[in-house]
Amino acid sequence: MSSTPQITVTPALKNILFATDFSLCSKAALPYARVIAEHYGSTIHLVHVLAPEPMIEIPLDILPELDADRDVAKTEMKTLLSGKALGKVAHTTTVERGHIWEVLASLIQEKSVDLIVLGTHGRRGLKKVMLGSVAEEVFRMTPCPVLTVGPQAMLEGASNASFATILFASDLSSGSQHALPYAVSLARAHNSHLIFLHAASATEEGVPEVLADTERRMGTLLSTEVMKDLKPEIIATCGPAAETIVSIAKNKQANLIVMGAHRSSVPSVAAHMLGATASTVVCQAHCPVLTVRS
Repeated sequence: MSSTPQITVTPALKNILFATDFSLCSKAALPYARVIAEHYGSTIHLVHVLAPEPMIEIPLDILPELDADRDVAKTEMKTLLSGKALGKVAHTTTVERGHIWEVLASLIQEKSVDLIVLGTHGRRGLKKVMLGSVAEEVFRMTPCPVLTVGPQAMLEGASNASFATILFASDLSSGSQHALPYAVSLARAHNSHLIFLHAASATEEGVPEVLADTERRMGTLLSTEVMKDLKPEIIATCGPAAETIVSIAKNKQANLIVMGAHRSSVPSVAAHMLGATASTVVCQAHCPVLTVRS
């Protein structure tokens, strides 16, 4: 039987890294970074990574022209932050040239980053949902939780950032328990309706027994305090995990999905970028998805 996780301590979200390429998907993610920062008193560290300098021999007097894209990026950053984009939220900006993960990893360590926020265009390959090269590298390498605004979330008006309804999707593993404190903390901070979902696999004959056992196990993960304060809605159902999560999130008009992300056991590079269920949910969900690595 699963033990009740210690979720009374609020996860630290003091420093948020917002990675941007100035695309529409990226811009759609910024309001979510802001609303989290406002509730947790966070500092947002915005970063744009420029492509590494080409390894060519050129005259020294031409070198300044290589930084023209840096000037453009700085202008884009100012435009992104114009108006009331971040309100009174403390923030820093970085425009750095280099390999994406090397720059991000340095900032994660330097700024003691607790959360990464980004937008991604998402695309479907022949056999696997892919997230775009930047998101793939972030998911593959970072130890931090990642909040992603996918293509469907952007299309459905992600700029109206709200966490009125939070769906916590659990596979009842120890890994998914790492994500639970974030769902509970965010629900408390935003006075959200919290939904606890598990999609079980079962034959038609075994559905009633499986669902009854699932509800019992889900109850052991939530403390008495959480049950009393948040009065979460518990949904136990059967069906494919990713499709069920996306469908119920849509039907319940969830504003955020929180879930654990696991590495696949399949020995291929692509399979290790992000668990298949999590990547599918990120690309198909109508709302942002917060993934927390086990």
